Amino acid sequence: MMKKLLVKAGLTVTSLLILGVAANAQVQYRADIPFDFEAAGKAWTAGVYSLGQISSGGPALVIRDRKTGKKRVLGQSMPRSESPDSHGKLIFLKADGVYTLSQIVTPSFEMKLKKTKTDVRMAGSSAKKETVAINLH
Repeated sequence: MMKKLLVKAGLTVTSLLILGVAANAQVQYRADIPFDFEAAGKAWTAGVYSLGQISSGGPALVIRDRKTGKKRVLGQSMPRSESPDSHGKLIFLKADGVYTLSQIVTPSFEMKLKKTKTDVRMAGSSAKKETVAINLH
């Protein structure tokens, strides 16, 4: 009787662990960004970052500094048909020496970040603009 109870309890715990891991499985990307940048109105320092959706299949996209653990919701991503050939990338706009994250493209989702007041001001200026892409891993 006691042996059956222990076996059932063990199977229940194992099942819960397996289901818990599966529920938390989500696509995460890593990027090594070699310059300070702005994203979603916040300044970030150069370093290694994780990008991913808050929950599996959910549209909210989060960026997290892997060194400090600091994170921020960037906005809502749009689903994209999977393309096994394409790699993800972060696209930055550089103007007057300031890098601003403008777009995230991955095989499974993509997102264009909203323009900030600074972006709108820069669009009207004659400052030289440059696009820089960082590959995601």
